[in-house]
Amino acid sequence: QLGLGYLQRGQKQAAAEKLARALEQDPRSALVQHANALLNDVLGETEAADRHFRRAVALDPKDSQAQNNYGAFLCRLKRTEEGVEMLERALTNPLYATPEYAWSNIGQCRRQAGQLEAAEAALRKAVQINPRHASSWLLLAHTQLDLGRATEAQSSLQRYHELAPQGPASLLLAARIEQALGQRQEQARYELLLRGKFPDSNEARSLGGSPQ
Repeated sequence: QLGLGYLQRGQKQAAAEKLARALEQDPRSALVQHANALLNDVLGETEAADRHFRRAVALDPKDSQAQNNYGAFLCRLKRTEEGVEMLERALTNPLYATPEYAWSNIGQCRRQAGQLEAAEAALRKAVQINPRHASSWLLLAHTQLDLGRATEAQSSLQRYHELAPQGPASLLLAARIEQALGQRQEQARYELLLRGKFPDSNEARSLGGSPQ
């Protein structure tokens, strides 16, 4: 599998060797270019990752998965408009099996750029396509709270917790939502849960002091 199995298991050196051989043997393979881009991204080799992503999407303009991954990569680099354009390109393929990922990435990209209304619209599309896409519900809850709509955020976070276990990020968000709603007891309950379950997390440390 072009070294991706090694990469998924965290065996970066083995993945690098396998993918270097694959690239030497077949540099015009979009799959090989995509795999090398993913490896470079994991290794923090941004310029090389960008180069391989560009080659991958040029060699196979219908590879929506590569376009989605490249778009998300560009968004992480704060190249928002380029990233969204690439993600939207992935969505033009009617055979793309998981369009919720591209919509979710558009939402994340718009949100980090401060474009909250556009972010919310994209995330709503993600959960409409796949109501079980947990990470989109969490992002949607964050975005709705940022927009000052705490009740909607509470509902979205509830949907997230129906699909995924409580974690430091979701518990801190729950506490922030209850604070925005003026529910001090519920806020304190979530903060206590966060401190109790994940005492060493950054989210627990961000609360500061001791529980009230």
